[in-house]
Amino acid sequence: MTPSMRKRGSGTARTGLAVAIALGLAVPLVAVACAQSSGGGSSQTAPGVQATVSRTPSFTRDVAPIVQRKCSGCHQVGGVAPFAFDSARAISSRASLISAVVQAGLMPPWPPGARSPAYVGEDKRTLSAQERATLVAWASAGGKTDGPARKPLAPKGAPVREGERVVEVGLPTAYTPSAQPGTTDDYRCFVLDPKLTEDVSVTSARIDPGASKIVHHVILFRVPPSQRADAAQLDAADPGPGWTCFGGTGISSASESLNDADWIAAWAPGGQGGRLPDGTGVPLEAGSEIVMQVHYNLLNGKAPDRSSAVLTVAPKSAGLEDVHTILLPAPVELACAKGESGRLCDRNAALAELARKYGVEAAFMPPGLLYLCGRSATDVKPSPVSICDRRIREPTTILVAAGHMHLLGSSIRLELNPGTPRSKVLLDIPRWDFHWQGAYTLAQPVHAEPGDVLRVTCRHDVQRRHHGAHGVPTTPRYILWGEGTTDEMCLGLLQVTRG
Repeated sequence: MTPSMRKRGSGTARTGLAVAIALGLAVPLVAVACAQSSGGGSSQTAPGVQATVSRTPSFTRDVAPIVQRKCSGCHQVGGVAPFAFDSARAISSRASLISAVVQAGLMPPWPPGARSPAYVGEDKRTLSAQERATLVAWASAGGKTDGPARKPLAPKGAPVREGERVVEVGLPTAYTPSAQPGTTDDYRCFVLDPKLTEDVSVTSARIDPGASKIVHHVILFRVPPSQRADAAQLDAADPGPGWTCFGGTGISSASESLNDADWIAAWAPGGQGGRLPDGTGVPLEAGSEIVMQVHYNLLNGKAPDRSSAVLTVAPKSAGLEDVHTILLPAPVELACAKGESGRLCDRNAALAELARKYGVEAAFMPPGLLYLCGRSATDVKPSPVSICDRRIREPTTILVAAGHMHLLGSSIRLELNPGTPRSKVLLDIPRWDFHWQGAYTLAQPVHAEPGDVLRVTCRHDVQRRHHGAHGVPTTPRYILWGEGTTDEMCLGLLQVTRG
């Protein structure tokens, strides 16, 4: 994995060392719960904390507002949840289930564990002790209703501040994804023109996936004026809207630094857009275009898609501090479970399968990541635990943290200076769920000095393959870092300022 890696079928360089293929940060994705942030906030409280309810809660007065603020964002028709809270009856019929999952702290989903620091907006994504007690008391009293359910709150973008303006971009025509034989993934890049006549800083982003059931992720990449011709050439050479773009965009001379990826924003399942910390923004120069990379996961079928994005931008004269994106990939080397056998349990056969599906460059990723993380690429020792360290090169302030794995992921942690008195956990998700991803703005940004160490640690569970759920392939095989949903990744992401 070197800067000279090439895109299959062309002479253009792959961007981001081909690791800019996973989730990404939506400028600054605040959280992953589907609760709507526009309802009144409440302080986060651990499930074990008790609160009292002096009377039997009223569904209309007490319960319906909580469900609207904290549940209906996902539990609606067409939402990501398996059933909709679109009527009082639908909610009442699941009163016992609601009581059980809120007491266990499983709902609303909040992946960060107790070791994680505080994040901006956390209080609006979790239940307070009083809210939890209200729901439990209502359910214990029989889950009765005395009026209708409330409609889900409409999603809201970040407020437009003085001096800012809104920029909307999206697919000009619908695209229906397709996949090569034997694969279930289609990576497609589309050129979008924000029509910028001045240098700006992107201060917030909300990405709206069109066909949300098949959109695995969306990433927005910067395309400066000097690269517009390259983007146009790639677009013209591929029939239909956009072009196939496994890995990065495929645009020549694009930045390939893991320490300063060309990302503007991104979306993944469970993510919601938000605003970067005050005084910061992602720089975008006048005349730039945007490449929207959409990863379609066709395990859920095919459908026409017209994904879009809404950005707020501030002029360069606002003097905002530039935000950079750091990518922290780690190798994935998962052997077949004990007692399993098959052709693809051989690592070399698994590498050849990656090359068949995604091009020969894909087979360079596993050894490249081993080299990057200080391991031998010839004497490979498979493990369910993936770890990689990276040293900070210059004074850095960490604003946002995120992690990404696929279907076999079990847990992920991002740390600064692990194993030292100065150790700080940036993000800890002890129970990974592929369907609840996002990024988290730290309530207190963390400063790092040159020589400090960043670490990403992922744990995978190959036994999940035996259940065959959510499209996990049941055929035994050696699992490597790969670009498909049924392959695996271990990726930490940070948004930072420098200096």
